[in-house]
Amino acid sequence: MIAANAVLLHLGRDEFEVVARKSRGVVSAEGLFAFTVKKGDGTSWSNAKLGLPRHFTYWQDSQLRQVLGSTGWETLSIDTVVGSTADWLFVIARAN
Repeated sequence: MIAANAVLLHLGRDEFEVVARKSRGVVSAEGLFAFTVKKGDGTSWSNAKLGLPRHFTYWQDSQLRQVLGSTGWETLSIDTVVGSTADWLFVIARAN
């Protein structure tokens, strides 16, 4: 199993796809990939919390399902969790 809580949201879409593909290569058959990303559209930079610039890529369910499917993952669930400053997508996928 691979778990990435609030990590992959800092990657661009192309980088995320590379990580999803490489992650599929390191888990056994039916291994799991669980992660969280921020829900929304586009990208942004923020200095909030750390006082240093951080990049965020926002995702919709359909975008994640497409990338996961094309990189060898079956999406088991995508749940929206309402946060205090942003909504999150909690994702669980299984290796095909």
